[in-house]
Amino acid sequence: MSASTIVITGTSSGFGNLAVRRFSAAGWNVVATVRKKTDLDVHADLANVRTLLLDVDDEQADLAFGDLAKEQFGRVDALINNAGYFQGGPLEATTMDQVHRQFQTNVFGLIALTKAFIPIFREQRSGVIVNVSSISAEAGYPYTSAYEASKAAVAVLSEGLHAELAEFGVTVKALFPGNMETRIFSKVDRAEDVPQDYLASWEAFGAQNLVRSDPQITADVMFRMVTDGDTRKVRYYSGPDGEAIPRVKRLLGQDWYWDEFSARNRGESTPLWDALMPAPKR
Repeated sequence: MSASTIVITGTSSGFGNLAVRRFSAAGWNVVATVRKKTDLDVHADLANVRTLLLDVDDEQADLAFGDLAKEQFGRVDALINNAGYFQGGPLEATTMDQVHRQFQTNVFGLIALTKAFIPIFREQRSGVIVNVSSISAEAGYPYTSAYEASKAAVAVLSEGLHAELAEFGVTVKALFPGNMETRIFSKVDRAEDVPQDYLASWEAFGAQNLVRSDPQITADVMFRMVTDGDTRKVRYYSGPDGEAIPRVKRLLGQDWYWDEFSARNRGESTPLWDALMPAPKR
């Protein structure tokens, strides 16, 4: 039997890069996408990987990419929609252009690319689609409202598609990574001309999030999502904070959780919150 094939977007660094290596090491064929020509050799040391250019903001290129990806190894068995970026800062100082671009990459590009692979998976009556959301879609952090809104859209889209495509043997899942040490934080599209009123609290909030987990944890969860054969489970979490937040929310209830979480975001976390939330895992 020939090796299975997976398509992974946004693989020049971070989760995507680690996922390419995780699947390649397990014997999968990998179609990896990068946005820049200068990154086309990023997986040159891996024999079973084909690296292709794709700007997920280009919806026409997305819609045509299913057939192109299938041509590389003759079939496609899974897709990980990983490409995305982080827009940060107070919403008041975030331009509408920034908001539109955030949704274009994180939501509309993802939707177009997903549409390209649904017919392939439907016709072969098998396939797994993993969409990368964020734990911020479950939590409500300040200064990330446009980003977390886009990731919440990805989560709900995944749940809807899970129900919509199940009858064709296609499984759709959403991944909620916690706070990870990736380059996404070095490439933040920051709001500019921020009113002075926000600066102190924005800086204080950022200082709370400097210790992050090893992103390999998330790449390993991506591999499990594709290979575990669980067709019922939709939401997966990675990292100690990513796994803890939904559990703490259920434990405390929505109102009590929100009180504790809000206090944490103000830099006033209680002993209860500190006891419930695990430290990042290196």
